[in-house]
Amino acid sequence: MKRTLATILSLTLIIGLMGVLPAAAEDAASPVAYIMYADSSWANCFWMDGNEYPVKAATAEITGAGAYTVGLEFNEEAQGLAFTALGIVGGENALPGYTIEIKAMRVNGEEIAFEKGYTSSDDGIETRMNIYNEWVSELPKDARSFDGKTDDAKPVIVDKELFASVKSFEIDFVLHQFGVDTAYIMYADASWANCFWMDGNEYPVTAKTAVIDGFGDYTVGLEFNEEAQGLAFTALGIVNGEKTYPGAYIRINAIRVNGEEIAFEKGYTSSDNGIETRMNIYNEWVGELPEDARSFDGKTDDAKPIIVDKELFASVKSFEIDFSLLPVTDVAYIMYADAAWANCFWMDGNEYPVKATTAEITGAGTYTVGLEFNEEAQGLAFTALGIVNGEKTFNGYFIDITEIKVNGEPIEIGKGYTSSDNGVETRENIYNEWVGELPTDARRADGDLEGASPIIVDKEAFAAVKTVEITFNYIYGKPIVKDEGAPLTQEEADALKKDATFHAYFGVQGKDTYVFRNSWEEANYGRDSQEHPDFFGRLTGWDGDNAVDYGGTFVDAEITGNGDYTVSLTTGDMGMGETKDYNMLFVSTDIPGALVRDGFLTIDNVKVKFGSGATQEYTEVTSDGEYAAIKIIDVYNQANAPAIVYSVPGPNETVTISFTVSGW
Repeated sequence: MKRTLATILSLTLIIGLMGVLPAAAEDAASPVAYIMYADSSWANCFWMDGNEYPVKAATAEITGAGAYTVGLEFNEEAQGLAFTALGIVGGENALPGYTIEIKAMRVNGEEIAFEKGYTSSDDGIETRMNIYNEWVSELPKDARSFDGKTDDAKPVIVDKELFASVKSFEIDFVLHQFGVDTAYIMYADASWANCFWMDGNEYPVTAKTAVIDGFGDYTVGLEFNEEAQGLAFTALGIVNGEKTYPGAYIRINAIRVNGEEIAFEKGYTSSDNGIETRMNIYNEWVGELPEDARSFDGKTDDAKPIIVDKELFASVKSFEIDFSLLPVTDVAYIMYADAAWANCFWMDGNEYPVKATTAEITGAGTYTVGLEFNEEAQGLAFTALGIVNGEKTFNGYFIDITEIKVNGEPIEIGKGYTSSDNGVETRENIYNEWVGELPTDARRADGDLEGASPIIVDKEAFAAVKTVEITFNYIYGKPIVKDEGAPLTQEEADALKKDATFHAYFGVQGKDTYVFRNSWEEANYGRDSQEHPDFFGRLTGWDGDNAVDYGGTFVDAEITGNGDYTVSLTTGDMGMGETKDYNMLFVSTDIPGALVRDGFLTIDNVKVKFGSGATQEYTEVTSDGEYAAIKIIDVYNQANAPAIVYSVPGPNETVTISFTVSGW
């Protein structure tokens, strides 16, 4: 037992010291598959650690999805079995999300029976499938399977008696980049008599399902034994799609009823249970789009849960759907503002005096983006590399900028980090003076944030810019699970509220002039800023690098208990400059977000009044951050325009925001 435990501890150390294969490095070695093995005496072993063992190993260089064979031939017969698994060195980094499917196993040249295993990793680096592992009592959290199901998978999938005396051991396996799954139509007619659900039961219908074995075009259908009358519900489903093709999109290309194509509107992809992917075709039970609604074109504001006219289903003999399953993609670009904020580029659909070269992001890899200005950009106020929906599409991935060229010439770059300002867009700041300290979500692929900065270039290199080009590696990272901590207890909530005085502050940013007042907690220009203590008490704009005092008067609120509160801005003679729109209009508070999030305080009854206009009601209150806030307009985080009519105040005009606090 002592020898066994010592060996296990040694193996754990060896595995922990194995090198990481960078997913995006062009010269990175290919991953290698092999069999890890220990017989009952731990004498006949093999581990991919560079040491010599009494065995000849047949490994396989992994070049992507496909079929492979690995094997071991022992110098002397191995006696019994303590442990064995199929491993892929560096697989979790070079082949993120791939799954192993064992097709055959041979002991001494004879095929043996085996059950279903699962793909996982012990260290986040090496991919493995356990074949005989008695130390696993339950499946690990990262267990995955090529068919999307792990409830029938095991860590011991062979009979150890078949390994009593082993001269050779071989495994044939398939490595899947994408899972194998099944698509079908779920259906219920008006009487719920003619139905079909993929639940193993029999229904009065012949179902044409589709084997999903990659992204592409498919057709599914139903043929009823007797005509289905009317329609109560129908949707297109992919049985384990959220597991086999996480984040993928369904796009319907055609719908046919009784062989005739019918009109349809735009739907959305989502899941009711986090397992099955679906697109609702006719679903009257959905009052609003679910939080996980997504669309192949990146927009869901025009998508619906009812996309067909039910009158077309009055009498149905056959029903078919042509659809495409589309991969997750995203767009990388350079966000930029020169010293005068005149030569800019933002990925917001507006036109700017620049030609932007974006990059379609399909996963880990190396990409290049660029800007070519119509006229030379003068100086630099801000620039960053952005991936539009990266925190959603490629959650946890890392940006690593490897080269920046200005006017075709490489410039020196420092050490940056990956983060997000809004939980949606992934970015690496290149020159950002507004960041006083690294954000809490800052991350690097190598884990070393020491010396990382939001300014990684010398702004003098951007004195006169005709072109900017950035090359970067996009590196796989494990998805980030937001930990908001345990809910507050009643006692904790009471302690936070007892004798407390909270505050609410009017916040704003103009679209064209960037005249602003930041949230109170913002490090550089917030309430407690040491560097710019005067900015928070006024509207501030910019003339190149120079701050301009726009004046204005803010009325903020002290919150001491239940009641109605109001904050406001009255502009001065300069108004908010020439801007006609907002980037942001909000209320920042120092009320702990957990008090609202966990239901111990409520902020509601929000009303907004622009000048002499009518008072309008608004409802969006956020509590997912450290502090609660009211978000009226936020072009950086809101997919759609707010449901209010709004205007930017001119000189000496007032905007007020009022709200009610309850639950004290």
